[in-house]
Amino acid sequence: MKNTKGKQKIEMKEVEDYENRMTTFSKRKTGIFKKMNELVALCGVEAAFVAFSETGKSHTFAHPSMEDAVGRLKSPLIDESPRKDDANTDPLVGAYKKQKNEELKKLYADFTEELEMEKEKEKKLKKSKSDKRFDKMWWNAEGLSVEERKQLHQRFVELNVTLCGKVSQQFRKDGDGSDLAGHGH
Repeated sequence: MKNTKGKQKIEMKEVEDYENRMTTFSKRKTGIFKKMNELVALCGVEAAFVAFSETGKSHTFAHPSMEDAVGRLKSPLIDESPRKDDANTDPLVGAYKKQKNEELKKLYADFTEELEMEKEKEKKLKKSKSDKRFDKMWWNAEGLSVEERKQLHQRFVELNVTLCGKVSQQFRKDGDGSDLAGHGH
């Protein structure tokens, strides 16, 4: 008698719960990396895969290396001179190759731009992490709603009244407002 549901088809929609989504990402990423490794081992191909998690972290698989994979993407963009066998190529095939080459150029440019943006995000994230200790300080009201700011203001007013009251009481005890430590003039 089976106690589990076994392998079932899962509806392809975004996982709502953050922790479940991160777990799903991790498991599926591992599965893809395993399949990529099998593809490399069984077929002797070069392969690369990049995924950016919701947190902005990049996860990569590349064989033999990411640099080689990027180099392979760049090489058709650099060498656009006609080849010997291109003279005998059907014009439709040539047009198709040219279109594909243009698509690859655009894709490469998009990836390069996205990579630069991710690097910039990473720099800002590292800087913000170093500045985090100030985020929780009492004087930082950024990110508070109007109502929260009003409540914070009210607490400051109450604190001010309390402190002024305590100082006033102390002066009354001292009588002449002399030194609070009890030392005379």
